[in-house]
Amino acid sequence: MPVDEWIYYGRTLKLAILLNLVTVLVIILAFSTPYWLASTPDDLLPDPTFTNLGLWEVCLNGFHDQRHQYEVKFYGCKHILLEEYDIIRNELQPGFMVVTQVFYTFSFCGMLIALLFILMFMLCINDYYRVSVLRWLAIDLVVSGGLGAIAVIVFGANGDGRDYMPEWEHNQLGWSYGLAALGVILQWINGVLFWVESRIVRRREISSEKQQFPMERNV
Repeated sequence: MPVDEWIYYGRTLKLAILLNLVTVLVIILAFSTPYWLASTPDDLLPDPTFTNLGLWEVCLNGFHDQRHQYEVKFYGCKHILLEEYDIIRNELQPGFMVVTQVFYTFSFCGMLIALLFILMFMLCINDYYRVSVLRWLAIDLVVSGGLGAIAVIVFGANGDGRDYMPEWEHNQLGWSYGLAALGVILQWINGVLFWVESRIVRRREISSEKQQFPMERNV
């Protein structure tokens, strides 16, 4: 987009694009960091067997399967889908965890699609299609935020419950989960801003068309 065109667009679009960059960073951090759930050691539990986990990584410290059918204990931070975790797969990834992973991944992909829409709008889209691109961008962000909200609600309702990780009284939602929730809110705000901008641009186009092609007055 040439500089003069960038100046032409208002504060709403500029704010939306800048806020979108912040949203991308927030969602990437939430998606990749292992602190959706974390244990809080204290005098009663100085050395918990579960340390923390995210969507795709779990940190354990002598974790043992609940029924103690195996002598294997797990240590360190590793990817949650590793084959060695198959014997505790149901404990690491119960149904609600799979739902959380799936829906937040969809939300993450929606965020990437939004970036493509923004690049299309700024670099290579004909003026005729810009309003449509802004509208689709807004819809994409609102839908992505909705998918992310499902993930956040499901995990928030079950992640720190007594039926998930051991020593549940010491487990609490972590900062990665907070970023995930913030990312959802920012996606919705971005969606509203881009929708507002699409209406502003459309009104400008209509005004410009009326000036270029004034209606002929009836004699």
